[in-house]
Amino acid sequence: MQSAARLARDEWLALGCQRGWPEAFEELIREMERPLLYYLAKLLRDDERALDVLQEIWLRAFRTIRRLEDPRRLRPWLYRIAHGLVVDRIRQDDARERAEQARAVTSDAAAEEDEFEAEDAAAIHCALDALDARHREVLILHFLEAMPLADIAAVIGLPVGTVKSRVFYGKKALRETLLRDGYGTP
Repeated sequence: MQSAARLARDEWLALGCQRGWPEAFEELIREMERPLLYYLAKLLRDDERALDVLQEIWLRAFRTIRRLEDPRRLRPWLYRIAHGLVVDRIRQDDARERAEQARAVTSDAAAEEDEFEAEDAAAIHCALDALDARHREVLILHFLEAMPLADIAAVIGLPVGTVKSRVFYGKKALRETLLRDGYGTP
């Protein structure tokens, strides 16, 4: 759940950015760069591409922040921009891949580590990579960003009920992946 202090901070940053204060935009980048980069890296599964998209987010945010109607909704607004850019990037990549591979050979050779030294956050991060993008995205926003379901729905453009379903099935798939890989008990 979002705290009142975090919402107030987001509002202050948004208002400062809307007024053109460079220090407000710098602070926004300092505060949101890591969580946005994590979100992008998990969805795109490529750190370089994630950094490229992150730069696009900051450009778009800088150009359009004055249009943000509710400054308290800064965080979901940024994630909505990120979501849109990720979807565009995935579509572009899919189209490019289809064009390059007229005779596509399915290769499920995803190099995943089978061993972990300890049952910790690293195992969860790796298990997240095994999930499909729609479940991975809602789990990252819900658990790592502590974003309410309504905000997640606004970010990805789906009804709250669909988001609830994706969180439920995402948690189930994450649990199954962790159990399959030997973490925890059934």
